[in-house]
Amino acid sequence: MRGIALLALALPPLAACAPHPAARPAAAVTAPAPTDARSPDGDWRGSSTRFQAEGRACPGPGLVNAQVIDRQFQLRWGGRATIAAAIAADGTVSGQSGDVTLTGKFTGNAITVDATRPICGLHYTLHRAA
Repeated sequence: MRGIALLALALPPLAACAPHPAARPAAAVTAPAPTDARSPDGDWRGSSTRFQAEGRACPGPGLVNAQVIDRQFQLRWGGRATIAAAIAADGTVSGQSGDVTLTGKFTGNAITVDATRPICGLHYTLHRAA
């Protein structure tokens, strides 16, 4: 019995000398892709607000729908007029129709643009349709 007690006392120090299993390499952590990298293609909904109106020919604000296909879409400018727009790889949005110029940004979660002409200005904010 005394021999077992001595053996039990000797084992803990011996266990400390045993080689440790090889450390596992840390799993590679990949940062999520920036939201700007998401494709803008799909259905978008939002609204426009008027920030400049110096004449009766300026369109009013309202609800907006757009379908982006291959980074291209159109926004309504008043009655039946539309502005063709394109989204560049860096998220820059640009377009033009007659004297109306469109500039803005796609951030992955939203498309925000300003459409202006010499006497009018509309700000558009669109989000992905659910």
